[in-house]
Amino acid sequence: MSSGGKVPVTIRRGTPEDIEPILDLLTEYGLPRSYFEPFFLNDTSYRPEQSWVVEQNGRLLSHLRIYDRWIRVGRAKLHIAGVGNVITALDARGRGYSGQIIQAMLPVLQQEGYAYSLLWTHLPHLYGRYGWVPIEQELVRAVLPPSVLNAVRIAPFEDDDLPAIMGIYETANAERTGTTIRTLQYWLEQPTWLHETRDNFLVAHDNAKDVVVGYVRGQITQNAVEILELGMKGNRFDIGRTLLAAISMHREEQLQGQFPPSLRGIFLHGEFGIIPEEAGLMGRVINLAELLHVMEPVWRDRVREAGTSEGALWLSTSSGHAVIQVTGGELQVDVLRAAEVREAVVLLNEDQFAHLLFHGFDERADHIIGEQFDRSFLRALFPEQDFVIWATDAF
Repeated sequence: MSSGGKVPVTIRRGTPEDIEPILDLLTEYGLPRSYFEPFFLNDTSYRPEQSWVVEQNGRLLSHLRIYDRWIRVGRAKLHIAGVGNVITALDARGRGYSGQIIQAMLPVLQQEGYAYSLLWTHLPHLYGRYGWVPIEQELVRAVLPPSVLNAVRIAPFEDDDLPAIMGIYETANAERTGTTIRTLQYWLEQPTWLHETRDNFLVAHDNAKDVVVGYVRGQITQNAVEILELGMKGNRFDIGRTLLAAISMHREEQLQGQFPPSLRGIFLHGEFGIIPEEAGLMGRVINLAELLHVMEPVWRDRVREAGTSEGALWLSTSSGHAVIQVTGGELQVDVLRAAEVREAVVLLNEDQFAHLLFHGFDERADHIIGEQFDRSFLRALFPEQDFVIWATDAF
């Protein structure tokens, strides 16, 4: 594919020969090449064709990588295309190369069966042009007093701790929307991507039984400890507080991070504040039919649990239109052609759908969803979710 001015450029998928020049190009973020190497050289899930590049006269001018991931949405497992490592050479910026890559890439992602896409950005307007919409994340900032729980011992991570930590992660996040489904290989390689030190990966051991009962992963920033992930057996808040207090000692007990609603009870009144992040996470539907296929059994269960007998929701996304209907207690989901969408029907748009898919019908949905929708039906389809994307899984 060619585009541009006097000297044509080619937009194409990456090859093994591109990896070295891609790593060189990524240094134009202002970070050393060694920072990016683990994402490409120590990630066995990476395939060169997951990179998209703009090439001119044998030189790579722009790059975008797809992170092939699976996440949980309630009980469902959703295949997502994570967008990251978007970079254009300094002397080639302002020519729209990132947008051209996105336009070339989107139809291919749809054909390859990705249901949804997520990305983090400080340029929301760029991705908004191509269908991505903001998904709100809340940043929790807290100051914890020192905490001593005599029943547990806190120590840096050791390799032998991994099986127990994997088990805690799977149990705690089993139906927690936004969490990544991790393989053993993912766990083994992830610390390299994060440049993680063991002093910032703390493990709680039960003194009586000598078993792992919790863990916390963090990153030291200038003013606080960034909490990347937290897990405890049985959601024991006392263990969580002890872990957070231990790791936050690096920055005078100050910490910040994203926590699912179910874990905010760790903090006492007056210890924390919640700050909506204005820019950051964005998402969009890639393959509507695939997303509906994955979510239909979940919606069917939710409708039955709620005792809903009638309802209809018309949906409009960047990937097409659909109707979700319940008649006589039975759910049916259909993808629609544009001509099949009735003029008088009120459509749930991509922004509203993204909020409901990840957060569910929470308090903020009252401000996002218009009065013209059947709110009881929306609450049945989209109950409040214990949403978090742990920062360890960001791309």
